[in-house]
Amino acid sequence: MGTLMLFLFAFTFISCDKDENGFSKEDIQQALFEMKGTYHGTVHVSGPNGFDQTLQNAMTISYDSLKFNLSLQPYMELISDEVLSDRFNEIGEIEVIAGYYFDQRDDSTINFTLNPKDVEILGGYGAPPTIRIVFSKNYGGDALVNANFIAFNVSPMELWINGDKYEDFPKIVYHFEGVYE
Repeated sequence: MGTLMLFLFAFTFISCDKDENGFSKEDIQQALFEMKGTYHGTVHVSGPNGFDQTLQNAMTISYDSLKFNLSLQPYMELISDEVLSDRFNEIGEIEVIAGYYFDQRDDSTINFTLNPKDVEILGGYGAPPTIRIVFSKNYGGDALVNANFIAFNVSPMELWINGDKYEDFPKIVYHFEGVYE
């Protein structure tokens, strides 16, 4: 009985040291270290009805999470509500912070899924309305660590205005590509 308990304890301890895909804490720390840096590049934005736009001079910071500024400018062209479009123009861009979930890796490529936090821009009390942007959890990207290159996708999926869901929010995808300098 004691041997069985020792075996179960050891098995539980070993399996708790790895995440669902078999990445140990050390593997995750190594991946974060290899991806660490400030990346400069472009963002390609695609959306409904053939919407296609490229934004230059984009920057992403990778540390223990991914931080980047997301321009709301593409929405100004896609949203017909002039008040909301003007509000997005006033905001300009938002800072998005996304955690990593590592899917795969080989010697030079790290494949990951992103878990972006919702972004809330407070308003009210005579100010413009409070806006909350909810992101899809189904996007991610790749880091080519030998080439100091990162590419990822992110997509805002829902827009909430003063607690009410905005039903006509267009679904667009931002695709970032950049190199570490």
